[in-house]
Amino acid sequence: MKTSPASHAAAPHILVTLPTANFTHRRILEGILAYARENGPWLFHLNTGDIAAQGLKRARRWGVDGVILLSANRDILARAARLNCPTVLINAPLNVRARRRNVVIVRRDNPNLGRLAAEHLLARGFRSFAFVGSPRPSEWSDGRRDGFVRAVAAAKRPCAVYPTPSPDECADFSLEAPRLGAWLKALPKHTALYTVKDIRGQQILAACLDVGVAVPDDLAVLSTDDDELLCETTTPSLSSIALDGEHTGKICAKALDDLLHGHTRHPLVDIAFPRIVTRRSTDTFAIDDPILARVIAYAREHLAESLRIVQIADALGVSVRTIETKAARHFGHPLREEIRRLRLSEGIALLTNSRLSASEIAERCGFCNASHFSRTVKAAFGYPPGVFRLPSA
Repeated sequence: MKTSPASHAAAPHILVTLPTANFTHRRILEGILAYARENGPWLFHLNTGDIAAQGLKRARRWGVDGVILLSANRDILARAARLNCPTVLINAPLNVRARRRNVVIVRRDNPNLGRLAAEHLLARGFRSFAFVGSPRPSEWSDGRRDGFVRAVAAAKRPCAVYPTPSPDECADFSLEAPRLGAWLKALPKHTALYTVKDIRGQQILAACLDVGVAVPDDLAVLSTDDDELLCETTTPSLSSIALDGEHTGKICAKALDDLLHGHTRHPLVDIAFPRIVTRRSTDTFAIDDPILARVIAYAREHLAESLRIVQIADALGVSVRTIETKAARHFGHPLREEIRRLRLSEGIALLTNSRLSASEIAERCGFCNASHFSRTVKAAFGYPPGVFRLPSA
């Protein structure tokens, strides 16, 4: 209860409506709470279930000063708008716009996640790709699909997209499992599959076991969220794109704090902060040709050098023409383009899994300097290298 203007100013009442069944959502809540510990105090009214409207109905009685809300429900978004107080909307639908000065939308760049997944899998030599989205249609899933499919198409590779399950299949995976298993079994050998969340990845790996699809030898699987409880207990362990939910939560809390103090904020903040955590489900390289496999292995071992095709040919006792012909046939582009992809992939891996400086990474991966590396990352993903950094301890 608020007892005086002084206590009101010192400790604003904040309603947080955030369904925490999802791993990343729980990390977002941790980030919000961490920000409040460092910059508060804030008095929280937490609504962490799926019934967001319940907290909004009581918001006026609580005397809420600010709201952080994650929901795609139109009625709930309208209820929040009627409170007319500083509000941060997380991942609001694409056609929702911040029309008031005291509203900020924080939205994840889902197409960028799809692009990152595609670049990672393309760099491992795969020529056939597949995508499995959320069982229920959603904008965030569609965004990841679109980014993935576009990046694969740009590399002139085919991509199979799994059809949306029926309502009955959405409600009961046992009804969907036979169809999913048959679809997975029909994919070409050495396909790389990207899916939008770890629980979906777990279902895919279970279906692969049922129908005899070997992971990663027949099918490599990459997921999203990096929920260790799921990813480390699947068979095999599941590679996943980690989303820095705690950092996202701090961004949301800082945006609300600025609004509470009357500071102007940009109405939309796109966030990326992905990093790939590799496990057994993608631990393979899909290059059957033994000569080309040796070429790529040599290139990986010498990324720091200014590689020329003639140098590789001399080292391996193979003609330049043979190397170029095999690379064009397998990758669909010259070997120098594949080496560029290898350098970029290794650079992103070092950004997300080491504390090396940008200059050190550039040197290890064969870029001219840190500026060259930064420009290459920005051109590929639309973000500077910093967004892929390993979060600070």
